[in-house]
Amino acid sequence: MAPAADKRSFAQDFFFELMRDSQRVRAVYLAERERWIRSLEISGREEILFELEMLLRGIDRFFNLRNLFGEIQPPQDRDWREELKAMRDAVHRSAHLSRKLIVQRQEQALIFRSFVEGSLSDDRARARLGAELREQRTPEESLFLLRAGLVAHQGILDHLLRLDAAPLSLFLDVGRALQHELFVSRYFCPPSALEFRTEYDRVSSVRLLEALRGMADEKRRKAFALGLLAAFRSLRSLRYVSAPPTPHTRRVLVILSLVRSELQALIGYLETDLPRLCATPAGVGTAAQAGRAAAEPIRKTLADVPPILSHPLTDRAQLDFQRDKLVAATKEAIGAIAETLDPDLTRYELFDDGGARVEQSERLRRDLWVFREMCRHTAQRLEEPGSSPEAAEPLRRYATEFRDVGYQLLRHSDRELFDRFLDLLEGWSGRRGESTAIRMQRLRDDCRRFAEILDRALEMVGKRSELKGREIDHADCEQTLAKVLQSR
Repeated sequence: MAPAADKRSFAQDFFFELMRDSQRVRAVYLAERERWIRSLEISGREEILFELEMLLRGIDRFFNLRNLFGEIQPPQDRDWREELKAMRDAVHRSAHLSRKLIVQRQEQALIFRSFVEGSLSDDRARARLGAELREQRTPEESLFLLRAGLVAHQGILDHLLRLDAAPLSLFLDVGRALQHELFVSRYFCPPSALEFRTEYDRVSSVRLLEALRGMADEKRRKAFALGLLAAFRSLRSLRYVSAPPTPHTRRVLVILSLVRSELQALIGYLETDLPRLCATPAGVGTAAQAGRAAAEPIRKTLADVPPILSHPLTDRAQLDFQRDKLVAATKEAIGAIAETLDPDLTRYELFDDGGARVEQSERLRRDLWVFREMCRHTAQRLEEPGSSPEAAEPLRRYATEFRDVGYQLLRHSDRELFDRFLDLLEGWSGRRGESTAIRMQRLRDDCRRFAEILDRALEMVGKRSELKGREIDHADCEQTLAKVLQSR
C-alpha cells in the first residue's frame, strides 16, 4: 500500500490537472482567484465560496423552465411572483455571501471608491473611475462589482413584487438581466455542470481515490473522475436543502432546480462522453456498461419524481421528498461507478460507515453539551457585580477549540447559527462607540439565547439513529467542562 504522503500527492496533482483541463477558457483568472482565496484569513472561506457559486449557478438555471416543470408547459396565465420571491431570496443570500469574502480593509476602500464615483460632478472623471472598477483587475474588485449588481437587482425585485401579478414575460426578462450580470464577471462567472473548482470540489472518499489511483489508464481514470466530481458536487448542493425541523428558505427551489439541471447533464456525460473518453482501438470496454448503470437511477428518479413546481410551493413534504430521492439516486450512481472501479467497493462502505458515524455523533453531542454549559456559565459571570470582559475569555477559547473539531461535525444546514455566534465572540470586544457595560450586557444576552439554541441542537443530535440507546456520558462531559474552565 502506498504511503499516506503519496496518496495526498496523487489526489492534489491528479485533481488539480483534471480541474485545470475543465476550465481552460478562463484559467488565468481562476488561477489568480485560487491564490486570492488561499490568502484570505476568513473562517470557512471555501464553504462560503461553494455556497456562493452554487447559488450563482442556480440563479442562471432557474430561468430554464424545464428545470422547474420538466416537459410540462406552465399555464399562460400563471402568476410568477412566488418564483420571483425565491429568486430574490437567492440574490439576497448571494450578496450577503460575497460580502463575507472581502476583508474589511478592502471593503472600505472599494466602498470609498464607489462613493467618490457617485459624488463627482465631472462626468468624464466619473466615467474614468467607474471604468477602472469595471476592468475587474482583482478578484476583490470583481466580487464587489458583482455584489453591487446583485443588490441593485434585489431592489428591483422588491419593487416588482408589489405588482398585483407577474407574467411569464416579466419572469424571463428578470432572468436575462440577472444572467448578464453573472456572465460579465471575470472571476466569479458561474461554472458549468462539468467545470470544476479546486477550491471546493472534492471526491470525498479515500476508498474511491485509491480505486482511481489504481487505474493504469490515465485517460480512463480522468473520465471516471469527472463523473464522480459531478456527482459529489450535487450531493453537496443538496445539503443546503435542510431536513426537518429546520425551516426551508425560498431559495431551496433555486437549489433543487440547479441539482436537477446538473444531474441531467451528468446523465448525458455518463451515457455518451464516458464511453467515448474511455474508448480504445478494441472498443469502449466496460465504460459504456458502467455509464449506463450509473445513469439509470438518476434518469429513473428525474422521470418519476414530480417536477419542482408541479405542487404548491408551500408543500414542505414534496420538497423533502424531492431532496431525499435525488440524494438516494446520486449515491446509487456513485456506487455503480465505484463497483466498476473496484468490485469490492459497496455503497454501504462509501456512505454508511456506522462506527464512524457513532463516534462523530457522540463527540458532537459532548461538544455541544460543553458549549451550552460554557454559555450559561459566561452569562452568569457577566451578571455578577464587578465582572469584567475577561469573564468571557474561557468561552472565547473554547469557541476556538470548537471550530477545530465540533464545528466540523455539524451538518451543514446547522452551521449558520453557529457562524453568527462564533463570529460575534471573535469580534465583540472590538465594537466601537459602545461602552464596556453595554457590550457585556449584549454578550450576556447573546450567550443565554445561544444556550437555548444549543439545547435544541443537543436534543436533535440525541435523536440520530446511530445514538439510539446510547446515553450521554455525563462524567466525560463534566470532566471536559472542568478542563476548559481551568485552562488559561
